[in-house]
Amino acid sequence: MKVRTLKKDMQKYGILILLLLLFSNLTACGSQNTLSDKEPEVSQNKTEEGTTGTTEDDIEAEQSAASKESDDTESRQDAEASQMNGADFDREAMKNTYTSILEGIYYNHTFPDGQACDWEDNGDISQNRFSVFDIDQDGKEELILEYINGSMAGMVALIYDFDNNTKTANEEFREFPALTYYDNGVIQAEWSHNQGLAGDFWPYTLYQFDRESDSYVNVGMVDAWDRSLSETDYNGDPFPSESDTDGDGIVYYIMQDGEYELDHPVDWAEYKQWRDSYMGNAKEVKVPFVNLTEENIDDIQ
Repeated sequence: MKVRTLKKDMQKYGILILLLLLFSNLTACGSQNTLSDKEPEVSQNKTEEGTTGTTEDDIEAEQSAASKESDDTESRQDAEASQMNGADFDREAMKNTYTSILEGIYYNHTFPDGQACDWEDNGDISQNRFSVFDIDQDGKEELILEYINGSMAGMVALIYDFDNNTKTANEEFREFPALTYYDNGVIQAEWSHNQGLAGDFWPYTLYQFDRESDSYVNVGMVDAWDRSLSETDYNGDPFPSESDTDGDGIVYYIMQDGEYELDHPVDWAEYKQWRDSYMGNAKEVKVPFVNLTEENIDDIQ
């Protein structure tokens, strides 16, 4: 009996020991797995905090650099805008320059380039007029002069622009003083004479302000032929009815090379398309002219 009982006790203890050993192995495996799972996390943290990763200081540095670049860009743009709107030019020097030009015309009857004005001894110099006005919209005023105190050939419209670097005025436009100014930098200059076959249509030249050259550029001259005036031109050539597609009896000549040529008549639709390409929705500008008098010259601001 005692032997049997002892065997049973040994079996119980043996099973218990086996269970303890099994539990110990499981615990060890669990600890190993937990440690294994944490290792990549530790490694990742090392990468983030190490010298080869992106740290918070790096991010702040990048943000600071981006902010500085943005500030530099804004400063440069502000400077360009300031220069564009003429905020930093010498207004007093401009006033003196324009005053000198007007006094030269008023007292000496001479234009800035030395050319004598077409002056009539019994004429009234105050009939001429001028304006200090930003007509080309470059941020500073131009001197616009319309000299009409002379013969037809001596009448002239001039626009002078102040050069802040040289403190002098440059001539950027010259034409016969029959002008229409527009708010998109375009000037329509009617010709002094209409001796062709245009009838009620008055020939003109279209100018557009060019910022690079700081001057007005001739973009085209326009003349016309009204069939009701004549069936043939001065050379005896017949009216180009094949170009008059709408049948209104008028064709137009657009000359863009500076030469007066009547070899390419077009109809109203083509002429309007060309004109609209420069005019668009432009509106006429009323320039505030004053008469050329001593008082008005002294009042230049």
